[in-house]
Amino acid sequence: MKERTRTVPRKKTSRKVTQEPPYKVILHNDDYNTMEHVVETLRKVIAGMTLKRATEVMWEAHTRGQAVAAKCHKELAELYRERLGEEGLTATIEPD
Repeated sequence: MKERTRTVPRKKTSRKVTQEPPYKVILHNDDYNTMEHVVETLRKVIAGMTLKRATEVMWEAHTRGQAVAAKCHKELAELYRERLGEEGLTATIEPD
């Protein structure tokens, strides 16, 4: 007859999930880029950006000086800021 192995349960552990606050990607107005370039760049750089939303963000930045282009986790916000900068746009990030 086979001998059975008895498994003793491990000590229970608990997980704490810490969540960073979302970050805002803020597009700043400039006097150098065309409106069309800004809209095309927003659509190219920011995942899921529609033509309508890109136009709204561009117009708000144009008329108010800045606009929130996206809200996401910090690493993605940093990536968006970097890529917008590579396309000649000025963007900053800050916690929401």
